Amino acid sequence: MILIINLLYILIACVCAGATPIRFDEEQTIISNRIPSEIEAASIARTLVFRESLTNINTIKKIISNGIHKSIPVSSVEYYVDVDEDGDPYLLLVDIGSTNQNIIKGSEFSLTIRVGDHPTNDDVNEEYPGGIENSPAGSPRVQLTGKLVNKTYKNPLDIDLIKLETAFLRRHPDARYWLPNSIVSPHKSHWVKFKVEDIYLIGGFGDRAYIGSIDPEIYHSVGTIPDADSSL
Repeated sequence: MILIINLLYILIACVCAGATPIRFDEEQTIISNRIPSEIEAASIARTLVFRESLTNINTIKKIISNGIHKSIPVSSVEYYVDVDEDGDPYLLLVDIGSTNQNIIKGSEFSLTIRVGDHPTNDDVNEEYPGGIENSPAGSPRVQLTGKLVNKTYKNPLDIDLIKLETAFLRRHPDARYWLPNSIVSPHKSHWVKFKVEDIYLIGGFGDRAYIGSIDPEIYHSVGTIPDADSSL
């Protein structure tokens, strides 16, 4: 009897939580409540990268403790923006920062982005196919690996630079103090573009969301989820 009651509680909880409808056609109509396909999952990942603007860069820090060399996994929050809307975000790295120093010393690195990775004053749509709103465990997060490409601009009036700085400062206005070539910044910084080569998405809970790798060609070929209410 107790088992039956517990099962009923679980069923009621699942029904109340509900699954987010999948919307991928131009009219944003509901297709179904099935688990998204890899193509749809790629669009979820691209949308997550576009909507959010904070990422954890995961690196390896080498230290010496009690005479023993150790490699310690570390993770630091960095600002980014997907200004080109191609799924390959731009980051502003401080040269002396631990993340940049670990990479310079040969550390492998990856980016982790999840629902909610944005400044608190930023209004971001957190609804995703297969996800459960207000549930961090039931919401999408993505792991990205790839390579960093340095982006330098000799002309401060370069149209691409102006576009990048405008988009970046719109999401991160405080970053104006450490932009490259800033006369008020105590540290040097530089722009990099993260070229995504491998994608692993956890879209939420496995009974309703896509969990697994996504082909990078598919990732770069799809668009973001239509979002009429998005302010971005």
